[in-house]
Order: sequence, then C-alpha cells, then structure tokens
Amino acid sequence: MKIGLVAVLAVSLISSCHNPTNTPRTTTLWEPYLEWELKNESFQGNPYDLLAKARFRHTGTGKQHITEMFYAGDSIWKFRFTGTLLGMWSFETESRDPDLDGKSGKIEVKANGNDKMAGFLTHQGNRFVEPYGNASKTRPHRFMVYMDGTEYRSFAASVKDKAYHESPFFQFKDSVKFQEFLNSTENNGFETVFLHIGHPHIWTDGTDVKNGKNPRLETFEILENCIVQAHKRGMRIHIWMWGDQARLATPINFKGGINGAEDQRLQRYIASRLGPLPGWSVGYGFDLFEWAGTEETNKWASYLHDHFGWDHLIAARGIVLRGKNNINSYDGFGREGTFCTTSHGPADFEEVLEDMRADTLNPHLYEERHSYLRPGFALDMDGTRNLVWWQMMAGGLGGWYGHYPKDTKPFVDYPYPNPEQLRTARKFWENYMAQDLNPTEVDGYKTMISEDKNRMIIYAEETDRVHYGLPDYKGSLKATAIDPKKAYNEIDLGDLDSKEMTWQAPYLSDWVLVLGHF
Repeated sequence: MKIGLVAVLAVSLISSCHNPTNTPRTTTLWEPYLEWELKNESFQGNPYDLLAKARFRHTGTGKQHITEMFYAGDSIWKFRFTGTLLGMWSFETESRDPDLDGKSGKIEVKANGNDKMAGFLTHQGNRFVEPYGNASKTRPHRFMVYMDGTEYRSFAASVKDKAYHESPFFQFKDSVKFQEFLNSTENNGFETVFLHIGHPHIWTDGTDVKNGKNPRLETFEILENCIVQAHKRGMRIHIWMWGDQARLATPINFKGGINGAEDQRLQRYIASRLGPLPGWSVGYGFDLFEWAGTEETNKWASYLHDHFGWDHLIAARGIVLRGKNNINSYDGFGREGTFCTTSHGPADFEEVLEDMRADTLNPHLYEERHSYLRPGFALDMDGTRNLVWWQMMAGGLGGWYGHYPKDTKPFVDYPYPNPEQLRTARKFWENYMAQDLNPTEVDGYKTMISEDKNRMIIYAEETDRVHYGLPDYKGSLKATAIDPKKAYNEIDLGDLDSKEMTWQAPYLSDWVLVLGHF
C-alpha cells in the first residue's frame, strides 16, 4: 500500500510508513489546502460509507481539527487540512480499516503574505467576523451575496428545463468563466457569490431526482475549485444546497428522504471534502415552509456542524437554527414565521435595526433575494442603495442582491444602471467598518448614526445638510464626507468641532460623514 501527499493541483506518492516523512510539510495560514491520499484496494462495499478520520493537533495550544476522509474514486481516499494557527501541527488517522488507520505526519504553518486571504468566517455575537493576520485577531466582515442569473446563471435546472439532467452550474468547469463571475460580483459592489446546486441528481450520481445514491465527483471538483478561486481573491461563496419541492429540488426525493441514508451520506461527503476549505457558507434552500420543518432542518444543520472539523456558517431561511455558528436567516415576504420581514420588506431602517437587535447572539441575513426591480419590492437603484446602507448602518446585517435569469419570473431588468454606487458602499465599509460600531435611532434629519469610541458614521438621505452632536468627544475631529450616489471619492473636510452643529453640504444628495480621532 502507498500513502500519497498532495497539495492543490500537485500529487506525489511515497512509500507507506507511520510517519510518511521526517521533514514536515509546509503551508501558509488559511491557504487551502494540504491533501493526503491513501490507496485501499482491499475494501469491499460502498466506499462512500467507509468511515475514517484524521485528527490534526496544534503543538503549542492543543487545538484540534478532526476531519473525515472522503472517497475520490479509483480506490483512493483523501483527507485535507487548512492551517488556522501558526506553528507546528501533527496528525494521526483512525479507522477500522487497516489501510486507512495509524498514519501520521507533521505540518508547519507559516505566515501568509496575501493580505486579502482571511480565515474561516464566523461571528461574535450578531456580527460577522473573520480571523486574519497571525490568527490572533478578527475583523468585521460585510456579508453581502450577489447573484448574476443573467450572465452567469447559477441556478439549478427546473423540471421543465431542456437541460434537466444537467445544470447551469456545470458552466463553471471553465475556471475562466468563474473568474468572470467573480469580476461581475466585484464590479457590482459585492464580495460573496451565490451558487445553487439544488437537485439530488446534481449532488449525486443519479440520472434523475429519485435514484441518486453516491456523491457526484464532478460536482465537487467544480465546487471546490470555485471556493478556492474566490478565497484567493478575498471573496466568498454562499451555497444553496437545495431549492423547493415544486422543482423536485429537495432531499425528499432521495430513497430515504430528508436526513435518510442517502442524504446523510451526501452531508458527510460535503463535510469531509469541503469542510477543510475556508471561504464558503451554506443555506438549506428556499421556500422551506413548504417542505422542511424546524426539527429536520436542525438535524441537517447539526449533522453538518458535527462533521465539518472547521467553522462554517449555516442558514435556513425563516427557521430557527439552534447551537453555534448559525445565521438568523429572514424570509422577505412577511410570511408568519420566526424570521421574516414585513411584506416585500424590510420597510425602513427602523425595521432593519429592530431585526439586528432582536438577537445579539447570532448574525443576521436577509436571505430573500432583493433583486433589482423585483415586483412588490422598493428596489430601484435608490431603494437598492439605501437598503445596502441600512443593513450596514444597523451593525452589519447580511444581504442578498442581484438579478434573475431573463427567462424566469420575476426578472425585470439588467444590469444595475449605477453599479458604481454599490462599489462605493463596499469601498467605504472596507475602509471604515469596525466591530464595535453601535447603531442608534434615526433623527429628524433622516439620519442614521453608528459610532464607537473612535468614530461616528452618519448616513443622511436626500439632504444638503447633516446635523450631528458629539458630546462625548473632546476637541476638534477629523472629518470626511462621501456622496454614496457617485463613484467613491472622499471629501476631506479638515477638522470639525466636536460640539453639536450642522454641516452644510455642497449640494442635495445622500451623504455619509465620518468624524473622529484616527
């Protein structure tokens, strides 16, 4: 038997022994991923049900990541590792199968020179955060999802689709195509890309929705490549695992149904193959009220968390997920449910702020798609821009924007007429987002204020003057203004008095002011 040591896109095989090499393998912090492979030609049975795990332990702190192996075809099992702390790590494998048991090795994790590359997305209270630098600190993360269903349709095929046995997802076999999708996401002012797998026969090897049994390797090869490409650019992916039952896009269609044998085999495979990769989060699907109950949805989420090995955020639209690293995910049609907005909402900043404050222990996401000009929603360019700012001024409530395919309802128009406005919002929060910004109520000037001990951020709509008062600040304050309706441009206002006063803007528009000691 042989054990293989493999980094992304590079494979080398060496002779088997308990310590494959006296020299530790090296990687850099957050770099996905180191990979090992084991040849096991003696196993009989379904290889996707053979259980084996690798236990990674950090020498300095004792921190552990436990991940399962996954079957990669041709009698080969693999396991992966991404470093979350600098220094030395060791690993050992465990399995009842002797060919997969008792292997060991060492890894040295070094600093990463890519400033964009961050760690596994998590949260502190109701704020999205990500570890960065030497892993001893976290920084706030703006969770804004973009779907471009027109140029880069990433929705699973419907039951009426002529390409039903395939999916638009497979266009991303072409890495150049996915890089174009990432470019489109950034050009429209967002950082997280939406991908939808959806159907059982796309996740598994079946020829239709009812006879899939084992994970479909082609799907995972594409998905993991997309995740790695996005993460390298400082971007992320949000996956919808399923859709709705009207499109036969749910695990109900597996032989064992929701959380049955086939479903949990797939869940284990997702956790073992994608769990060690940073840069992605997952939602259960849409219209969950039609097909998924609270208990079975929580069973799905808990099973994934138990098998991931690394932190990943999980969402289920409109359903309360119990436990750690889960998102409060809102339905946007005002349905009766635990997490919902007003009909076609949220209606205003006060509602966004109310949602954000409703739970201070978990992050929040409007997982309904606030697509451009969607019927019933106030989502023209002004409404879209304002909602993005409301969510950030409330403390960083996650959002979902973009466009549907032209041949589906509720498609209305494409593209955004002023994407520079959304790029301005993204650039501003890259510069000024802080983990402990405290949002306050709207005042009579239609002004939203968010502040911490160092700065005050004021967002005012349709005005030529901005009123502020800073009784807790001493002396003069450095001040900057931007017009969020234009391409990003900081207007240096010099020093302003910290006392209550009104700043006169040069013209009528929306305005953002940043005041503080920097």
